[in-house]
Amino acid sequence: MDILTRIVQKRRETIHRLKKERPAENLRRIVPPPLPLFKTNGKVTVIAECKKASPSAGLLVPEYRPERIADEYARGGADALSVLTEPDFFLGADEHLISVKKSVGLPVLRKDFIFDEYQVRQSWAIGADAILLIAAILDTEDLDTLCRSAQDLGLQVLLEVHNAEELQRIINVPADAIGINARNLRDFSVNLQNVKKMFDKIPDNKIAVAESGIKSGSSGKQLYDSGFRAFLVGEYFVTARNRIQTVRSFKEALCA
Repeated sequence: MDILTRIVQKRRETIHRLKKERPAENLRRIVPPPLPLFKTNGKVTVIAECKKASPSAGLLVPEYRPERIADEYARGGADALSVLTEPDFFLGADEHLISVKKSVGLPVLRKDFIFDEYQVRQSWAIGADAILLIAAILDTEDLDTLCRSAQDLGLQVLLEVHNAEELQRIINVPADAIGINARNLRDFSVNLQNVKKMFDKIPDNKIAVAESGIKSGSSGKQLYDSGFRAFLVGEYFVTARNRIQTVRSFKEALCA
């Protein structure tokens, strides 16, 4: 069983339990209405990720305080934040997103493995402004349904693909943005060149987001030169000794 299948299987068990403990109709949003996360004016959008651990890299931040990390990202000039909430493989929690949303005035993407409409409403309730949907774990019909459910709640949607076949399959799903993930979620290998060559396949009416595998300002610049104007950066930022300066330098490198 590959890593992605294991993650989704575990999440299904958890969501099945949560739906019984706290039904969807009882979920209420605890913060103001959602903010737009993705820019449409052609300017650069840097989404900085709060992440405690990953299956490939293990523990990234031993003393993990997501609200403090988010504050450092904001001070460095991040345009938006991403928060991992998957608990078993990434050591995330809904409470991490809640604390980030309450402490920093930037829009927040909930990054998790979402496959059920309950999770969409749950994302809205804990304060997310946007959600991630992963093409590798959902068929096209389910992607379309979840996307529309999120947008009905005022949430934007980042639809993530890993190859040209997935991109072609989801091309008509009404997501706000399409992310090309350099990391293969089945074996966690990284191929940044694949991200660069897929940019031209993304429709002009979708915001293109480069995800994962970005380890420096120069790698970000390569993607910028390929056409990307939105970037989701995780491990490079969260493990930096000086997160404020790292985010600032990354943004400066993009437009150099």
